[in-house]
Amino acid sequence: MQESACASRLSIVLHEMRYPAQKWMIPATAERYGADVQSRIELQDSPEAIYHDIDAVVAAVTDRRNRLAAIPQLPDTRCINWRA
Repeated sequence: MQESACASRLSIVLHEMRYPAQKWMIPATAERYGADVQSRIELQDSPEAIYHDIDAVVAAVTDRRNRLAAIPQLPDTRCINWRA
């Protein structure tokens, strides 16, 4: 099975992570090893948990991203120049 882009990106900056790891340790390690902004935000927003391996981290990030994508967005209903 092909590794996802998310898994590839996170595995690069978490290669020195020792598991099991508390949630706070993961973004700190990623930042230390040069994580990009997207990775740092995704890791910071991951649920509070003890992660047992990189697969658990990737699953948490992917799950959160999928849940956010499923939330319907309200249409932009601003009236522009409505008195014109």
